[in-house]
Amino acid sequence: MTAETSQTLDRGLRVLKLLADTDHGLTVTELAAKLGVNRTVVYRLLATLEQHSLVRRDLGGRARVGLGVLGLAHQVHPLLREAALPALRSLAEEIGATAHLTLVDGSEALAVAVVEPTWTDYHVAYRTGFRHPLDRGAAGRAILAGRGMQPTPDGSRWERFADGEEAVGGSRSPSPVPGDPGAASETPAATATATEPVRYVLTHGELEAGASGAAAPLLGVPGIEGSVGVVMLADSVPERVGVRVVEAATEVADALR
Repeated sequence: MTAETSQTLDRGLRVLKLLADTDHGLTVTELAAKLGVNRTVVYRLLATLEQHSLVRRDLGGRARVGLGVLGLAHQVHPLLREAALPALRSLAEEIGATAHLTLVDGSEALAVAVVEPTWTDYHVAYRTGFRHPLDRGAAGRAILAGRGMQPTPDGSRWERFADGEEAVGGSRSPSPVPGDPGAASETPAATATATEPVRYVLTHGELEAGASGAAAPLLGVPGIEGSVGVVMLADSVPERVGVRVVEAATEVADALR
């Protein structure tokens, strides 16, 4: 039996989604056309959303997402941390390395949840709130890989896959970078297989001297772009760690759906 829903609330949420998907805002006429309703309905929806600061209208009358959504978004991180902690804790204890959930924040990667192992003599200190560019460190590079991007051969930048390009093992993933994956360099090793299409990225010495990282992108979670990974004091990351990180990313994604 289909649950009863509120048509007005549904339309209001659709307005927010439509506005979030555009950089230049939408007019009342454009919103009415997209929603399939008359302009009067759109005016009422916008007026209500404006009262809650979820929508604003510029001088030209175009509606845009309002600053009120930032207050809602601020409360999302604690929920994400709570959902991700079991998988991160299991990963940290099994591997003996610091595990983290990292999300996109503008052009940076932001660590929103961190779990350190309890049984190791030493491990990398990695704090919640740590930021770094998306193109440095395993966490950020895994996010770029999840966008369907790959490093150029010289590692100077990331680019999107060419149309029709085949990936390693028949899955759409970055091509492997020449050289030792554990060597300190600006280029990551990105891995996928025919049986495991989810990529993981390995790096060494990019964010902290002597530290290596492994991370896999979160996939299939609408509205959330991030990665799950570990960082350890080692010259290279064993292959089993990369595989385990992919499993953890899948567990976190399942918890967030």
